[in-house]
Amino acid sequence: MRRLAAVSLCTGALAAMLSPVGANASVVSANNFSTAGEAVVCGVAEGVEGTQLDPGTGAPLKGFWPGLQCQAAGIPRVHGIGDPAVQLGQGRAGRARLLDISQDDLASDAPFVSLAAGSVWKRDGIACTVEAASVRCTNKPGYGFTLSPGHVHLFAPAAAQPKGCGSVSYTFPHTGGHGHAALNNLAAVGVSCLVARSLAHDFLVIGRPPRGWHAAFRESDGQEVFTRGTARVSGQIAN
Repeated sequence: MRRLAAVSLCTGALAAMLSPVGANASVVSANNFSTAGEAVVCGVAEGVEGTQLDPGTGAPLKGFWPGLQCQAAGIPRVHGIGDPAVQLGQGRAGRARLLDISQDDLASDAPFVSLAAGSVWKRDGIACTVEAASVRCTNKPGYGFTLSPGHVHLFAPAAAQPKGCGSVSYTFPHTGGHGHAALNNLAAVGVSCLVARSLAHDFLVIGRPPRGWHAAFRESDGQEVFTRGTARVSGQIAN
């Protein structure tokens, strides 16, 4: 982005939604906005990965869709390369995430609209409440983040908090113990750890999930993600 060395915000377009706000709150939908003094800067991003769902399976579709990307000084880098940002997509596939960015893809060259404390920004399934030096942004299902200089917190709706289910490994027969695969750091939403571990084992053995489940590999963090309706299991591939 123009304010921080490469405070990059991706492009795109968004339109309005989310819960009603108080009568005294100012509601805006500018492409780029900031807190007073630009302690936090945000902009519309079209390069948000996997925020759309397959209407048949409910699985995240590959590709990029509009979302929101925000930055503030002092938040941690993910990989140590580029500028740190937090990104939020639409819908229940659009979970908030930290990432490093290296290019400026603003939807508009217009200046950031400085919003007073108490203002609300809304576009296409995402709403942000703005305070003097912080923002809190939420999409319709309840995924979101709070951001201020030096601090970022990602959150999910209570019902969607993942359970940690450990790791599952499998050693292929007739390989002298050298043929090995694992899914580490299993996380489950909407199913028990017993189901998650059974699913992971089946996937390692036969190379595909059980019937009714959809599998997608997420290159950004090496996670295999399994979805069935609103249920979700993920694990990091290790060989």
